[in-house]
Amino acid sequence: MNRVLIIEDEIVTAETVKEALALDNISADIASDGKSGLEKFISNNYDLILLDLKMPGLSGDEVLSEIRKRDPFIDVIIYTNYRDFADIKKLTNIGIEGYINKGPKADLSELISVIKEKLAPLDDETISALLKDIPNAEE
Repeated sequence: MNRVLIIEDEIVTAETVKEALALDNISADIASDGKSGLEKFISNNYDLILLDLKMPGLSGDEVLSEIRKRDPFIDVIIYTNYRDFADIKKLTNIGIEGYINKGPKADLSELISVIKEKLAPLDDETISALLKDIPNAEE
């Protein structure tokens, strides 16, 4: 079962996302601020992180920087109402796998689809192509 960490200070939003993920057999933990989110990340194994930007204590970009120091490969999706292009460019440079706007017009099914796509394993064709490029150890 895949595990997602939702770092979101709006508890109703976090619970709604968690319940939607559970319908697709995806386990999720919630952290209501950046500090507790970072602590959960350090203490547990997650396959993906859903990260808000504007939170009390540590901001999302500070949390992202700390996550990247510890794990440069985990998928992180920014999920926020905040839309400052300069900040999003900075986050992209630090390393995010997506940005989804939340709020009254947000599409929960779109968010769940993006998460499921990121969590999906490689298909057989992609695995074969990757293996083909690995030099044979016997040569």
